[in-house]
Amino acid sequence: MLSSSVPYTVLLVIGSTVIMALALYAWARRRSEIALPFVGLMLATAFYSFGYAFELASTRVAGMLFWTRIEYLGIATIPIFWISLASRYTGRTRWLTKPILAAMGGLSAITLILNWTSPFHHFFYRSVAVSMAGPFPIFRTEKAAWYWVHQGYLNLAIAVGTILLLAAFFRSTAPYKRQAALMVGGALIPWTAYAVYIFGWSPYGIDTSPFGLILLGPVFALGLFRFRLLDLVPVARDAVFLGMTDGVIVVDGIDRIIDFNPAAQRLFPGLAGASIGFPLPKTLSRHPAVLDLLARGGEPGAEIGVDVDGRLRYYQIRLSPIRNRRGRIICRALSFGDSTEQTILRQRLSSLATTDELTGTANRRAFLDQGRREIARAKRSGHALSLIVLDLDHFKIINDRWGHAAGDAALVEACRRLKSVLRTADLLGRHGGEEFAVLLPETPPAQALLAAERLRAAIADVPIPIKQNTTVALTASFGVAGVAKVAEETIEDLVRTADRAMYRAKTAGRGCVRAATGITTDHL
Repeated sequence: MLSSSVPYTVLLVIGSTVIMALALYAWARRRSEIALPFVGLMLATAFYSFGYAFELASTRVAGMLFWTRIEYLGIATIPIFWISLASRYTGRTRWLTKPILAAMGGLSAITLILNWTSPFHHFFYRSVAVSMAGPFPIFRTEKAAWYWVHQGYLNLAIAVGTILLLAAFFRSTAPYKRQAALMVGGALIPWTAYAVYIFGWSPYGIDTSPFGLILLGPVFALGLFRFRLLDLVPVARDAVFLGMTDGVIVVDGIDRIIDFNPAAQRLFPGLAGASIGFPLPKTLSRHPAVLDLLARGGEPGAEIGVDVDGRLRYYQIRLSPIRNRRGRIICRALSFGDSTEQTILRQRLSSLATTDELTGTANRRAFLDQGRREIARAKRSGHALSLIVLDLDHFKIINDRWGHAAGDAALVEACRRLKSVLRTADLLGRHGGEEFAVLLPETPPAQALLAAERLRAAIADVPIPIKQNTTVALTASFGVAGVAKVAEETIEDLVRTADRAMYRAKTAGRGCVRAATGITTDHL
């Protein structure tokens, strides 16, 4: 079973990836006065969130302490980048003199050094330990003096930056008030996350601050870059819009195409110069998710799979209104962000949660979950349900004589043969080691016996190859249980009954089928 910390770890890793992408996006536009402090803030956030992801994944103090030091590469430098970004965005840079920047940099350096060397002097942490009070290990520390000095410095810096942004909001003219409001809203996210953690409202006592900073990045990026696209001159449009790695298609009020960039054309080769003025629903008729997003007005987003150069890639779609200076929506932009790595990771994690990695069959948990659903369905419909438990005979000999790699090869081939004689509706699951279970929906016990015989023959009739020029004769013992009509039985009841029948098959000499009490075996 996966550790309870995995969802938080995966979320932080994905968030760190997004934050790094935002940093690269801003770095490409570093001529802007606000781009460099934004890049610094994103890199600091990435170090913090990435380090905390692996702190949560660690189980020992040494590992957690190592990743905490990585986190402080970001935590220690957040104040200087935050203040620089807020000051440059609001135009209040006069007070941000070199001595002040040097003092802030010095405080950050002292914090980093004291954090890294805390075991020698305990100025930062008096003690460190691993707490096992929750469902997964959590790093616990007894804070010392400099930790609280840094906390005061960090929160003061965030407060000053937030005040600067609030002042900018109140003095903004109407066309830019939405942008300023977005910046203020983004600034409040870390405060909220920090409060959740400080007041003990976070799940299992995890630090919610890096999650808040991950959310801050996209919000600030939206305010700093997307809302300013309308202010770009045509030359800048060529440098930004046409050079974007994300595909973008712009449509008018009745969904006619009015512009697209080369990245969108690579995704959808049907886009061409002649597509301008043509209805987007007809151009992308093969992608209903895009059309559904247009019909919904953009909330929520969607994901599509697109064949790019013979490879399936996944893209997150966002629909954003584009307004003129009077605030009126003049068109809408569909953006396609590559989410292939995140989607594949999500699919992989989902597969690991339900599938036995070696054999590709359902794991025990997934098998029992599906069994409960089939039991409930059989009760409603009045249909029969049967279950087979099988165990490969003398399997330990293969591992002992030819090694575990040969044993794994035998398991994989045995499962392939079992699947070849099962129906699509049947479910094969690995129950543990070399023991497997087969769920047979809408199958009376007598038919399940016939199915078990087919499975037995599929394994025993032909020797199984385990390595080059080496085969092994493999047999399995089968136990069958089932009911013509489900009453109060549970999936666990059927598994136990079939398991007892399987052990009777072992006692009878192995390589045979035995039925639970009450099932006729006259035809065997």
